[in-house]
Amino acid sequence: MLYLDTSALLKLYLKERGSAETQTVVAGQRHPLPVWEIQQMEFVNALRLKVFWKDLSPADAERQIDLFKERRRRGLYYHPEIDRLELTETFERLSRDTVHHGGRTFDILHVACALVLGARQFLTFDTKQSLVARQAGLEVPELLVS
Repeated sequence: MLYLDTSALLKLYLKERGSAETQTVVAGQRHPLPVWEIQQMEFVNALRLKVFWKDLSPADAERQIDLFKERRRRGLYYHPEIDRLELTETFERLSRDTVHHGGRTFDILHVACALVLGARQFLTFDTKQSLVARQAGLEVPELLVS
């Protein structure tokens, strides 16, 4: 299973550095991508932040949000069932190394979620998150890490 952090998920909707590589990796998947509630909230807010920063028009942001919801309705994404206790325990285990790598809460939470869901591959554009994912045993394609 492939898990995309929010930076990679955004690249499916916006032309940014790494968008083509993300599209290629995702196109090779046979199964819908897991997108859980917190990830969806982070995605929506990231698009609206781009409006605040004047990188995107309000209409364009809302079009991308609508496109995301349409893709979810069509079955390209699904909201996975997540055992919250297992997620919390996995997060706590992973966060023990924060003193060494400086990982942020949401970055570690995404890696923990990927592990709980049984993902094998993790796409991110965050160097610290990539380190956390690799240390946790997930495959992180080199070309996607900045």
